[in-house]
Amino acid sequence: MNLGQLNNDQKTVLKQFREAVQDCKLPESDDVYLLRWLVARDFDLVKAEKMLRNSMEWRRKYKVDAVLQDYEMPEVLTKYFAAGYIGVDKLNSYTVVVRYGLMDLKGILLSAKKRDYLTYVIEIVERSFQRVRNDPKKFKRSPDAIAQSTVIFDMAGFSMRHITYKPALDTAIQLVQLYEGNYPELLRRVFIINAPKIFSVLFSMLKPFMHEKTRHKIQIFSHDAKQWKAALLEDIDADQLPVCYGGTMTDPDGNPNCITKVSMGGEVPKSYYLNGKSSTNDKKCLSISSGSKEHLEFQVKNAGTVLKWDFHSEESDIAFAVYRKQGNEMIPVVPHDRVDCHMSPEEGEIYCDYAGVYVVEFDNSFSYLRSKKIWYSITVDHSSKPVCLNGNNLDYLDAEIQANQ
Repeated sequence: MNLGQLNNDQKTVLKQFREAVQDCKLPESDDVYLLRWLVARDFDLVKAEKMLRNSMEWRRKYKVDAVLQDYEMPEVLTKYFAAGYIGVDKLNSYTVVVRYGLMDLKGILLSAKKRDYLTYVIEIVERSFQRVRNDPKKFKRSPDAIAQSTVIFDMAGFSMRHITYKPALDTAIQLVQLYEGNYPELLRRVFIINAPKIFSVLFSMLKPFMHEKTRHKIQIFSHDAKQWKAALLEDIDADQLPVCYGGTMTDPDGNPNCITKVSMGGEVPKSYYLNGKSSTNDKKCLSISSGSKEHLEFQVKNAGTVLKWDFHSEESDIAFAVYRKQGNEMIPVVPHDRVDCHMSPEEGEIYCDYAGVYVVEFDNSFSYLRSKKIWYSITVDHSSKPVCLNGNNLDYLDAEIQANQ
């Protein structure tokens, strides 16, 4: 949809929407950006405003705008996460291939923390928006049109291992939720090709988290290459599509898979695996019973103090948060999040804007069967200057969608 297609009632709603959210700090300030949210909620002003405000709070709290500048991705993701930009479709939609079936998701998630996986996917999405802003003529049908994406999910190689490894399934669900809540009308079309029968199991698990509008944009094809190649070429010109998918595009060396644009995934070497062995030197031990949580209080005498933490668990994850006491209230400073600290130590720091009592929370209330042993070191450094959180400003991207797990 573009602005020129709006009827008078829709133009009135758009004007009202702009006035209602004028206090929001938006990534893009034009009417086309606002139109995304209205289309996603069928021009229901109240629902669109709620959706946008929730998303802006998510971006602010987890500093999503800093992803493209400040976050250094783990090498295992840049090498083995098989996704990449290939060109545009016939409607100038930004087009991406994801070789999902060739990815060793278990290996990736044993080599990188879940939040890094989520952040990497968000980086891909945010980079697509950046490219569109930098070259709107290439990626938009008209100046007043909503820029969208076409995604090809190649499921060749997909098997039960993509479903039975729970962290991989959890991250797939979380990514659907992140998309639905924060990137309205981003998708124009989704092609799922080479889908084996077992894929229906995964799709049935993801469908409840998809908006009806999203489900209607998805086309699923089995291994009949003649059928899905014809469908792809209806939407995408041959010179914008790798040879392996029915187009004419190749790598400079003639490779029909265009691996310089989209890697072939593959098994992750065990040398990348996080070994989970952490030193207990200079750390205190804390046992947290199943179904319970522990609070540790730290007095911060002056604004400008840095609160640092370094902890790990002996087995399984733990939920972590930092709060500031204000009267009878607990003001979140680091959002509540389950962290994979059994895989590698969780380290971070925050710059305390206020003096007062800060509360570090280790929460095992989600686990009713297993107690956890935490080894931790938490310090209050009054001499430090403000320091970047070494990625921890992005550590909690998925905190808000953990509630249902």
